[in-house]
Amino acid sequence: MGLLWDIVDRALCIAVTTTALWTGHVGRCQGEPTVRLDQGLVHGFEENSTYVFLGVPFAETTGGDNRWKAPQGVSASVTREIDATRYGPSCAQAMSGDAIVAQSEDCLNLNVWTPTSGTDLPVFVYIYGGAMVTGGNSNAQWQGYNFARKDVIYVNINYRESIFASPASLELEGSSESQNFGILDVELALDWVMDNIHAFGGDKNRIVIAGHSSGGVHVDHYLWNHPDTTVAGAMELSANAKSGPAYAPHGEALSQVAEDVQASGVTLGCDASNPTLDCLRKVDTYALQTSNFNSTTNTWFSPVVDNITRYSDYEGRYAQGKFPTSVPLLVGNSDREGALFANVYSFENTNFSYWINTFDADIAYVPDDVLLDAYNEADYSSISEMSGASYGDARFFCPTDYMIDLRASSQPVWVYRWFGQYDNILGTGLAASHGSEIPFFHGGNECFSKISGVSDAEQALADNMNDWLVAWVKNPSAGPGWDRASAENGPLAKIGVPGKELEIEMGETGEFNGRCQSVYKEYIPGYPVVQSPE
Repeated sequence: MGLLWDIVDRALCIAVTTTALWTGHVGRCQGEPTVRLDQGLVHGFEENSTYVFLGVPFAETTGGDNRWKAPQGVSASVTREIDATRYGPSCAQAMSGDAIVAQSEDCLNLNVWTPTSGTDLPVFVYIYGGAMVTGGNSNAQWQGYNFARKDVIYVNINYRESIFASPASLELEGSSESQNFGILDVELALDWVMDNIHAFGGDKNRIVIAGHSSGGVHVDHYLWNHPDTTVAGAMELSANAKSGPAYAPHGEALSQVAEDVQASGVTLGCDASNPTLDCLRKVDTYALQTSNFNSTTNTWFSPVVDNITRYSDYEGRYAQGKFPTSVPLLVGNSDREGALFANVYSFENTNFSYWINTFDADIAYVPDDVLLDAYNEADYSSISEMSGASYGDARFFCPTDYMIDLRASSQPVWVYRWFGQYDNILGTGLAASHGSEIPFFHGGNECFSKISGVSDAEQALADNMNDWLVAWVKNPSAGPGWDRASAENGPLAKIGVPGKELEIEMGETGEFNGRCQSVYKEYIPGYPVVQSPE
């Protein structure tokens, strides 16, 4: 009887979800929110007045023979059932902390939060940051409850990191196919959303893509790689394609990892000083993560300039019409982007002349004498703070400012700057630094669940920020409520200003971009200059 009833239940479930698919909304099977996709039946759960689907695969495993290959879509199945009630694995990366779930190379999954009713809904797809080397879609600060409760479907995705995403292999250098596999992962994830979001109640023509830091870089890569995209809007928080990060010369980082693996006692079937990808595909995931990888070399890998998915001449591409200028674009920065990195790189940034020539500073595209003239030690409490300021300028403020100048005359662009003074987000002394705005844009509540000491005022600000962001997602072309940007000096919305937290105070980009305009703008077209990390 058990088998017979299982068959009957499945048949009923398929009938219910098929009807739901036709009408464009989530169905229910045995009390669970369920959607029918080509890849199978996906069973989620209801929580906090939303439907939630976690760990839904959008690609096959990237491990084994699939390591360092383009992602492969999930095969169709009429019998597969997917338990989407817990997060899927994070992608393999340096081992540290517990902000995300356990890792694997079978990691290309996404999470979906939906309202409990509605069809043809707008969709917000979020891409987390982490310098292309760390992070995952299971971090509590980016959950979709607040969006879904306001009738926006929220999706966040995983993508490969570090060596697994961008090996900078000599074998693949000059190939007609990109070896920037993390970029390809994001593209496949967005293809999946466009193909499947109707089943969750979404409208594929109302998709807004957004990302912070390296997630913002991924958003920009996607736009540059898809000049005919149909996305309804895009949001680049802190960074874009001119932000980096740095990568080591082809072959150098891969050889160092292979040598470290061999030194740890693992036998390789190839010359560690010049390893082949087939050889390294046989090495266990965790064997690649030596102590030196976890502490150092994991940061030597990020997307390379291949003129397939990352380009050497963005200005030329823009002039040729190879960018979707019709897409409404919201960009911005935190007021103290570099403060976090003054701490991160304190082991090497106490001598400014030395710092500006390091791999981590990634600022070799600007002449030393220009940089030394641009920063005055007397303006900072320490050399580390000054070095952090240069990092914030080179990676975040000035790429944002540069792209505003490039795009604003022919594209709808709006600019914000975050000033929230809350030390409980990143730590003491790091208020309004890189990434501190993310849980606020996500609306707090569940996204504050792992943060201590959240005040009522913080939640009120998070409600306010999420409200106007959601309104923009629903109608990107209308703008977020302030005037469009213009080149060199134009409207800028100040968010979270102390004493005026629930207001949007207007200012101008010219209040903040003096060094970007006078120092960096001339040299940014020459970025990146590839340096050896050693």
